[in-house]
Amino acid sequence: MKTYNIEDLEEIKNDLLNSKIVAFGTDTVFGLACVYDDEEAIEKVFNAKNRDYSKALPMMCSTFEMINSVAHVSLKAKRIMEAFMPGPITIIYQKKDVVDDKVTSGLKTIGIRMPNDKWILDLINLVGKPLLVTSANLSNEPNLYKWQDVKEKLAGRIDGVVKKDASGDLASTIVDCSNEEIKILRQGPISIEDILNA
Repeated sequence: MKTYNIEDLEEIKNDLLNSKIVAFGTDTVFGLACVYDDEEAIEKVFNAKNRDYSKALPMMCSTFEMINSVAHVSLKAKRIMEAFMPGPITIIYQKKDVVDDKVTSGLKTIGIRMPNDKWILDLINLVGKPLLVTSANLSNEPNLYKWQDVKEKLAGRIDGVVKKDASGDLASTIVDCSNEEIKILRQGPISIEDILNA
């Protein structure tokens, strides 16, 4: 397994574009990433985590334009995005056909987040495509926050890890905006009241 410094953006970008899967710290928990339209890499993520194929993979985007390229954004979703992105919130949208059904486990919806982390946003901009980023842990095990723990737990399972710890202590709030009614699916750092106010 490779270990990268945060200065190694170009190398990480190239590895991601060559079907590698890379773990890095986010503004919530430690994440495991691959390029969203790379079938080989998506398969590697499921295998690395022992993740059930019935569980969809969440996405990270760096701009509202990128989100619009892969998802149908309702007016309500747009208001929530403007209030809380970038930040610890995942919004569920109706997906566009450019997102393979394998990513969403056959669902017509996709969860997307824009992290409040300039380094990750720069990486996504460099890659030029959304990344699929799920928590960097084995399925049904606790979230990880330190790069050394990820290196130890996922040794032999992933291609690389960035030497930068996660800066949060809670997974993101998940809000479903794929239908008329807004639903909170997971309470995180952003409260229900904050979202309804927005």
